[in-house]
Amino acid sequence: MSRLVIDVRTPEEYANRHVDGALNISFNDPDFRERISGFPKDQEYIVYCNAGGRAGRAKSQMKALGFDDVTSYGIMGASAATGLLVVYRNVG
Repeated sequence: MSRLVIDVRTPEEYANRHVDGALNISFNDPDFRERISGFPKDQEYIVYCNAGGRAGRAKSQMKALGFDDVTSYGIMGASAATGLLVVYRNVG
């Protein structure tokens, strides 16, 4: 089974730092539910935000849409759970 890592923070937050390879779909976007509903339901999803609040709400919405395998984290927890590095914007 494949795994998809989704960053549910804003594009600005994502640009500053994100888990390497994560897809950015902001939970705050009005079309979040519509965008996420088009993904396969039988895949593993790891959703994260800064501390876990938005990711937890995103997970609840995904579960309500019929997604079976969704785990939510803060950014550092997602990095640890996936073994993927956090990429930081190179400033300067």
